[in-house]
Amino acid sequence: MEYNFFCGSPMDQPTLAKILQEPGWHELHSAKILGWECKMWGKYRALVRGSADNVIHGMVFEVRTSEERDSIIAYEDAYETGAYGLQDCVIDLDGRGRVHGKAFAWNGESESLREGTFD
Repeated sequence: MEYNFFCGSPMDQPTLAKILQEPGWHELHSAKILGWECKMWGKYRALVRGSADNVIHGMVFEVRTSEERDSIIAYEDAYETGAYGLQDCVIDLDGRGRVHGKAFAWNGESESLREGTFD
């Protein structure tokens, strides 16, 4: 089983359905990752490694097929201009245990990022 942590637009059900090219409801569960922080790249979130006590809240998606995995990677490549790459992370399932998974983290120059929050 494979898990992807999202803290941006894929957390939205219609967006996730579009990414997966599968209409309908896809299970997302609240989750968090530790040791990361969120910076801003223009108006977009960018995950970067942070101190061990930093917490990023988001959603986890259980990737069940290679087609789903390929669709998620293709979306990031096409719409996020390769600015992000899959990074290993430990996902805390909000009291339901922890799993190893992947998150799309910043893959560019740190000088392109700024402090800020996503509204």
